[in-house]
Amino acid sequence: MIHTHDGPMHIARIPAYFKALTQGGILPRWAGDLNFGYGMPLFNFYYHLPYLLGSFFVALGMNLTWTFKLSLLVSFLLSGSFMYLFSKEFFKDRNRAFVATILYQLAPFHMVDVMVRGDTGELLAMAFLPLTLYFIQRCSIPGIAIASALMILSHSAISLIYFSVAIVFIVFFTPNTKKKIQAGIGLGTGLLLTSFYWIPALLERKYTYGDIFMKGMFKSHFSPILNFFIPNLTNSPALQTGGVDISFGLMQTIILCVALWKFLKNKIVRFSLILTVGSLIIMTSPSTFLWEHVSLLRAFQFPWRFLTVTIFSLSLLGGAVLIKKTTPTYIYVIIILITILSSLTYWRPPLGYDNIHDRDYWNYPLDTTYFGETDLRWSAGHANAYPTNPFEIIGGKGIIQNPIKKQTNHTFTVHADTDVQILDNTQYYPGWRVYSDTTKIPIEFQDQNHRGIITFRLPAGAHHVTVSFGETPLRLIADGISVITLAVLLFLLTRHSRAGGNPAHFTSGSPRSRG
Repeated sequence: MIHTHDGPMHIARIPAYFKALTQGGILPRWAGDLNFGYGMPLFNFYYHLPYLLGSFFVALGMNLTWTFKLSLLVSFLLSGSFMYLFSKEFFKDRNRAFVATILYQLAPFHMVDVMVRGDTGELLAMAFLPLTLYFIQRCSIPGIAIASALMILSHSAISLIYFSVAIVFIVFFTPNTKKKIQAGIGLGTGLLLTSFYWIPALLERKYTYGDIFMKGMFKSHFSPILNFFIPNLTNSPALQTGGVDISFGLMQTIILCVALWKFLKNKIVRFSLILTVGSLIIMTSPSTFLWEHVSLLRAFQFPWRFLTVTIFSLSLLGGAVLIKKTTPTYIYVIIILITILSSLTYWRPPLGYDNIHDRDYWNYPLDTTYFGETDLRWSAGHANAYPTNPFEIIGGKGIIQNPIKKQTNHTFTVHADTDVQILDNTQYYPGWRVYSDTTKIPIEFQDQNHRGIITFRLPAGAHHVTVSFGETPLRLIADGISVITLAVLLFLLTRHSRAGGNPAHFTSGSPRSRG
């Protein structure tokens, strides 16, 4: 497998997610095998769709290497397909749509995400942005809702950026107030559909060290502004930031110059330039004040992540300024060839290859995070060894029998000769509950000898103990919002379909042609 920055991390998460799914967790939050078996709330904060996709391939019998490769492939192909679908609807011209799609697919940072970063989440988000914009063009509320929901579940940070792109797009290109409101309702519905994910992720972030560990990380990842405009045709480290090539690309830079020279009054050009210039400011040191004072911005970790916006804006710009209906075929072919040839340096994995053995990842001992994003504030930090036993008596006398430890459900029997204190070698997180027979038992997790680990007390006697992970009141509310929104959306779709309408549209009339 190609060696990438995030590849091993994603490969370790896929079996953790698959096991959580198959052991009863519908869109799980808890990864029970990671962190040396002490577990962690990884999927309460990290996106679901890449690991659902990976779990699908695992269920088909694929090994983890092929699962990861196919996840990258599907993400990349979907981004091209949806970009073409959107561009064709937007430009009403196949040639312009194809040029925009080639520019989108072969933009340096898009290729870097595949070959260097291996970030399946970002790649999937890049697929669902153009799909969301396609449905905005089509004035389809359910389409916007579903596409934007898939975008959120692909990558939370990138989807937040892309929501801003979608809003600016609506302001520029939605023809009237009614259509703008309908598009806004679609985006709002997408947010409500994914409430189960982003509400807990946002409001429970206070339990982790993520904000503390990542507070100043952005300072070392600002890029010199000139490096964005220098085509890095040799993949020189001198033009990289943090091992990432941040060049716009040769053809993209040419497009930007042409647009500034000739087409500044064009609405598409103005839209694309606002996105490009805004992203440039955020990715360079003049935006330090914003990064220091807007905590939500720091969730993006790396300023150069905003290149995901310029990939789209410069591709759309290329379709607008390079191709006209009167453009000769040979010019069209030359543009495509230059785009392809200038991207060839990114087709070869610059970091080499890894030999991946499934056995090393199906019971992965580490926690798969780099910056403490899901390390809990009341814990002693990362575990560094597996516990001797999953359950122990650390106070009093007794024995533990019939221990069964699954991802989110642990059961065992305690025969206590005296009052006892029990240690379940699992990291505590809100949602864990302990029951002795049918009686709920208080959890202690601040024992100085077992910081952040579940402990509880039982009186003398025989007890059947269940330790289970479930939803908190906050998560239940978030789940309820998602379920109700989905039910209402399905009801309206069904009703509209029975009434003889197109289920993709809740409105009549076709969107205005863009000539």
